[in-house]
Amino acid sequence: MAESIKIAIIVDQNVAHTWEYYFNQINLWWPRTYFSSPRTKRFLIQTFMGGKAFEDFGEGDGLIWGDVIGVDYLRSLEIRGNLTKAFGGPVLTFEKYEFERVNGKTRLTLSVDFLGIVKESTIQSLKKGWEELLKVHFLNYCREKT
Repeated sequence: MAESIKIAIIVDQNVAHTWEYYFNQINLWWPRTYFSSPRTKRFLIQTFMGGKAFEDFGEGDGLIWGDVIGVDYLRSLEIRGNLTKAFGGPVLTFEKYEFERVNGKTRLTLSVDFLGIVKESTIQSLKKGWEELLKVHFLNYCREKT
C-alpha cells in the first residue's frame, strides 16, 4: 500500500509570484467544491510558524485542516494535518510544499505522507483531488496571470 503522494508541476512564474498565488490568493483559484462545507466563507493557509490551514465558516466556526510546522520562506512550507474518520482517517498527514527555481520558472512539488492506517482508496482519492487542484485549477490561475 502506498503511504505517500508526490505531485510536481512547473509554473510559468517566478518563485515569489508562485508562492503569492498559491498561499495568498488561494481563494481566487481553489474551487468551492473542495471545501468540506457549503458554509465555508474562505480557505486560508497562514504562512508563518504555528499558523493554520483552515476553512472559515464565519462567527468562529470552521474546520482546521492542519498546523503549519515549518516555513522556509519562498522555499518550502510544511503542514501537519488531520484526516478525521469523515475523511478516511483517523490519520495524521504531513504535507510539504517545495518551491524551486528552474530556468526562470518554478517547480512546485507537493508531498503528502500519511501516519496511521489509511486505505489505498483514500490515498488514491486524495491524490486525484490534489492533482486536479494543482494541475488544473492552480495552473490555470497562474496562466491567467501571465
